[in-house]
Amino acid sequence: MPHILVVDDEELIRGLLERILKRDGYEVTTVADGPGFLAAMKAGNIDLVLLDVRLGRDHGFDLAREASKTHRTPMIFVTGDTDMADKITGLELGAEDYITKPFDQRELLARIKVVLRRQEAAEAQSQDKREHRRLAFAGFTLDLAAHELRAPKGASVELTGMELAILACLAQRPREALSRDDISQVVSGRMRDRRDRTIDVVVSKLRRKLEQAAVGEPDLIQTVRGVGYKFMPEVETV
Repeated sequence: MPHILVVDDEELIRGLLERILKRDGYEVTTVADGPGFLAAMKAGNIDLVLLDVRLGRDHGFDLAREASKTHRTPMIFVTGDTDMADKITGLELGAEDYITKPFDQRELLARIKVVLRRQEAAEAQSQDKREHRRLAFAGFTLDLAAHELRAPKGASVELTGMELAILACLAQRPREALSRDDISQVVSGRMRDRRDRTIDVVVSKLRRKLEQAAVGEPDLIQTVRGVGYKFMPEVETV
């Protein structure tokens, strides 16, 4: 079973998460602070991190930035703060998801399964050459198997797992207006909360990265008022 690292400075929360996750069959390691987190990441063999944003003297965002220099392990931020600005910052740092305390156990487990399933699917595609597909649009090349986007000049465009998943969802259905619920179902396997702006935040970040990689290109992802988003360029399978 996947190995999950729980990082939280509250002993009760660490114990609760450990029991929940082990009961569901996961291997679990728990640490209480930044040094413990970085040591566990260095030791390797971690499939997913549940990282508390507030860790006393340490801040989860700073730790995530440090770990991302050498690791691409998916992370879910866990916090008691409902501030949308924090959520946006977490997503901009590449978090796969964000959940607030107190959390529903079933929702937490469901979100973990979605992130792990997305990670496993990406790895499986990379290993299976028969599924090797590339989509070309506006000079970009999206390699679905390698989980990689190349800019018109050939440089790799750094995208988070969720950004890549949303781009793949849109690019495989060009010129079709997709609702936020449509996108959420494909990307996370669940309907979104109506108050949840995650899809909008990630699409906004994705747009900026596409624009920076291809200066002069028109807006590739169009907002469809009252519906969601539409991928505008012509797409070819190559």
